Amino acid sequence: MATQREAYDIAVIGGGNAALCAAMTAAEAGARVLILEAAPRPYRGGNSRHTRNFRCMHGIPLGPLIEEYSEDEYFEDLLNPSSALFC
Repeated sequence: MATQREAYDIAVIGGGNAALCAAMTAAEAGARVLILEAAPRPYRGGNSRHTRNFRCMHGIPLGPLIEEYSEDEYFEDLLNPSSALFC
């Protein structure tokens, strides 16, 4: 039986948050990326599963962040326990 080999530009070892960010950045730049992950299916993605409510300030739209999220708004969210940040 013949096997077909795929050609990749980059191999990312692990599937945690940093690795997935690196893989996405490389893919967006046009690289063919292979992600190698050894974790069992429920644990794939590393601590990424804990970043659902992660927020970062930005003054202009950046990639998937489509609106401004100012320092003042971020600070207000931190002070307001009813904010979506704590849901």
